[in-house]
This record gives sequence, C-alpha cells and structure tokens, in this order.
Amino acid sequence: MVRWLRTPLPFLDDMTARYGNVFTLRLPRIATPIVVFADPVAVRDLWTGDPHTLHAGEANLILRSVVGKHSLLVLDGDRHLRERRLMLPPFHGDRMRAYGEAMREATSREIDRWPIGRQFSFHASTQTITLDVIMRTVFGVGADDPQLAPLRDALVRWTNLGTSPLGTALLLLTPPDRADAVRELATGRFGRFLPWAPLVRAQTETDRLVRELIAARRREGSGGREDILSMLLDARDEAGAAMTDDQLRDEMLTLLLAGHETTATTLAWAIHHLLEHREWLDRVRAEVREVVGTGPVQPEHIERLVLLDAAIKETLRLTPIIPMVGRVIKRPATVGGIELPAGAVALASIYLVHHRADLWPEPRRFDPARFVGKKADPATYFPFGGGVRRCLGMAFASYEMKIVLATILARVELTSAGGQRVRLVRRGITLAPSGGMPIVATARR
Repeated sequence: MVRWLRTPLPFLDDMTARYGNVFTLRLPRIATPIVVFADPVAVRDLWTGDPHTLHAGEANLILRSVVGKHSLLVLDGDRHLRERRLMLPPFHGDRMRAYGEAMREATSREIDRWPIGRQFSFHASTQTITLDVIMRTVFGVGADDPQLAPLRDALVRWTNLGTSPLGTALLLLTPPDRADAVRELATGRFGRFLPWAPLVRAQTETDRLVRELIAARRREGSGGREDILSMLLDARDEAGAAMTDDQLRDEMLTLLLAGHETTATTLAWAIHHLLEHREWLDRVRAEVREVVGTGPVQPEHIERLVLLDAAIKETLRLTPIIPMVGRVIKRPATVGGIELPAGAVALASIYLVHHRADLWPEPRRFDPARFVGKKADPATYFPFGGGVRRCLGMAFASYEMKIVLATILARVELTSAGGQRVRLVRRGITLAPSGGMPIVATARR
C-alpha cells in the first residue's frame, strides 16, 4: 500500500515485470481482490461488457465523499444513463466553438501576468486558466467576477488541501462508508484541532457557495442563458422530471473539479515534453504560426493543428493523468479469458497498456508522430476511459487544450527552469509534475 501511494508507476512496472499483463492485488483494509489488466483483449471486454454486470460508478466510490452521491462518476445502471443524457447537450460538438473564446481569453489574460526572465510555476498557471474556463462555461461568468470570487477562493483552497499529501492519504485510505464520519469529526467540538479540519472547512464552504448559486439561478430563471448550469436547470428527462438541487450540486462540483485539475495537469505535462524535445516544440510552433498567423486562435484553426493534436495525444499516452480505470464485477464474468467472481474489481491500467513495447515501439520515447494520420484503437489507447463510461468532457478537454497551447505557443517563448528536475508526483488520484513545473518565459508577443 505504501508503494502504491508513494510511487504508483514504478510499483505497476514492478508488478507487471514479475507477474505479466494480468495480476491480482490484495491491499490492506480492502476485502475484495483487485485484478489489474494490461491486456487489450481484457480492456475491450470491459468497454463492451454489460454495464449492469460491470459497475464503473461503484469502482469510483472513493470519489463520493468529494463529488457527492448523485455525481455521474459514481452512478451505475439506469441512474447513470439518465444523468448522462441530461448532461450531454452542453458538451455537444457544436457547443465547443462557443466556449473557444472564453478559453482563449483566459489564456491571454494569464500570459499577460507571466514574469519575463524569471521562473514561475507553469502548473499553477494552467490551473488558473482552466479554473477560469470551467467557471465561465458552468456559470456564465469568469472566476474573477465578484459574484464568483468567494467560490473561486474556496475551490482553490479545497483543491490544494485535497491534493496535498494529507488530503491524498485521506482520500485513498478512508473507506467510502467512513468518509462522512471522518468529516463529522472535524466539525465536532474539538474538530478544529484535527489536521484535516481546514480541508473539511474548505469543502463545506465550497458546497455552500455552489448551492447558493443554484438557488439564485433558480429564482432568476435561465433567461435564455447558455452556460451549463442554466442548461441543466432547463433539462428534463423522458418523464419530464428536472434535476434536483442535490443532483445539480453534485454535477456542478464534478464539472468544477474534474474539468479543472485534470486539464491543467495535462497542459503542464504537454509543455514539459515539448521543452524536453525541442525538435517537436519547433515543429508544433511552426504549425501554429502557419495556421493561426498573427491573429488570435480561432475555432476554425483547431482542426488544422494536426501536430499539436498529436503532441497532446502523445502526452496523454506517455503521462496519463490517472493510471487506471475500474469496474466492479456484479455477477461472475469473463474478462480477457479469465473468470472473475462477483465482487472482484477489474482495473484497466491506462499506464501499463500505454507503455507496452509490442503496442508502442520505444514506449518511453516522446514521439507525437505515432498519432499523425492515425486513429488509435480504443483498447490500446484510452486516456479518457472507454465504452459507455468514457469521459463526458473528453471533447471539451481536448478542444480546450488545443486552444490554450496554441495561444501560448503563438505568444510566448518558453524554456525549462535551470537546475530543476521534473518528476511525477501523486496529487490525489492524479499524477502531476513535481514542484509546480517551473519554467521561464523569455519573450512575450
């Protein structure tokens, strides 16, 4: 358990070197066997299997204390299908173009604040960009708007505390059925003395502010607004039922957290890999200049940025934000030719499949050419998961990363911070670059 918490990827490498592409973990305080697959056949079985047999939401119960019991991430069966249908319209492809301006403006504002010639935390900067984008698209106003400033501050505190070593340990080691009790301890008479009390206060404050925004929007009415909250307030299922305040609260927090931290981390890894491989940085920047020219990045430019798209995909292959996705087996099932009993947990290892030498020659080498003019097999490349549980925000995140990176590469010259070695560290359930990934902006246009 200690190795899994501290060095997850070397741990996975060691396990597959010892036992092959299928192995079982038995971890302390977890009664059920955890079967890890690095086999595309098994991955395909998990993507195409009966969702009533393979429960993804139940495999994500560790997140329930963060995003709530109504979140799309922790639902299964008909409830998941209903929520997903209600959540789909804001993420339709046509909506991406409408979000593009907010993405570009948030990036340009942040670039204008970068110091020239002095190192700064690039990861912190991408977090600022993605938080502004997701708040603007979810609520219709930016993170710097006075109305949302308290929520932004509470959310930043909660995210920073929740992804600290203490927050990570609490998330990964607290059984889901004990999470409420752990939180209640921090709100009791002597709770303020507990080390996780600041985390609970930040979470409680974030929850209160989100609920206040939902209540205010209900009173005002959507009024033809096109932000995600307004669209979900107007959404109705097949029976004509709307989402409750509790459901809206959980989905808002899911969008704010999942749409903020993961995208920011991928952006940081992408710049890290490009700075480490200057030949690809030069090629991608030349493509941006040719396609975009001297003006701002426009939606019509995005599809033509082939090398940039390939660099993002290779970043997600080489350094996936989460190492695996899971399914709880509800009744006996065959996965990858192996009979699994009811109650077992099957994990498709994103990291291990993405690093198989027989699937990806020289798997540890950064080579975006792997994705130029090629369509990846969803059983061998799945940074956003797969099947009916593939990440709802995949198109949004991919579009945002292209807008942000194209804007950065068009406007700024960047170099790595001297003497700084970037390594992979755990932040909650995500895998991020260490030290905030310091870099230096040498020129700004």
